[in-house]
Amino acid sequence: MANCECLEGCPFFNDKMDKMPTMAKIYKKQYCQGDFDSCARHRIFISMGKSAVPGDLYPNEAAKATAILAKV
Repeated sequence: MANCECLEGCPFFNDKMDKMPTMAKIYKKQYCQGDFDSCARHRIFISMGKSAVPGDLYPNEAAKATAILAKV
């Protein structure tokens, strides 16, 4: 499977996960290099654009992403 197109420039991984490398590796494997269509951040990026993705949104926060997308 291909990597998510957002992986290289994802501010979540480049800014938020630098102090948690083990957790970052797990998230990257599951979401960025696996099922990135289920990534909360990716769902908002695709629907609303990069600027709409909250900086503190974790990839596994599907319910939060759904709530954000429901407001649109």
